[in-house]
Amino acid sequence: VVQESVLAVIVLVHFLLARKYTHLRYSNILIGGFFLAMLIRELDGLFDLLSHGSWVWFALLATVGSLLAPLRHLRQTLSQLAEYTRTPYYGMMISGLLAILVFSRLFGMHGLWYAVLDENYARVVKNTVEEGSESFGYMLCLTATLGYACYFRGLARQPLSPQR
Repeated sequence: VVQESVLAVIVLVHFLLARKYTHLRYSNILIGGFFLAMLIRELDGLFDLLSHGSWVWFALLATVGSLLAPLRHLRQTLSQLAEYTRTPYYGMMISGLLAILVFSRLFGMHGLWYAVLDENYARVVKNTVEEGSESFGYMLCLTATLGYACYFRGLARQPLSPQR
């Protein structure tokens, strides 16, 4: 429930940023859509009540929906994404994604734990380490998202300088 809640907040913040700040709209739609697909994947048990594996179709729908506007405005999207990479929160976001998508999968490999632990403990330890590294990654992404929102909120309040 914690991971799903964190993902929901990340999605909500990015979609709100997309709505509020037009100069960041398309990058935030992409980022929010990416995390929406991750949220749908985390809720696969809920979607399995409809049909086993149906989460894939909902994630594809969310992905296509979040790609439409950014692809229509590709130059602006790329410019906005480049601007995002220059924020102080980009590194934290990438670190969180690495923890979620790479490290948690590596730490979740059955062979790793069965090689060093008795079978009775291996599954519990594997699940604990995998879920823990995922939660750590999600918290990094949430922190980056909230920091990013505050960063641009602060920029929006500043008067434009002559060099901008």
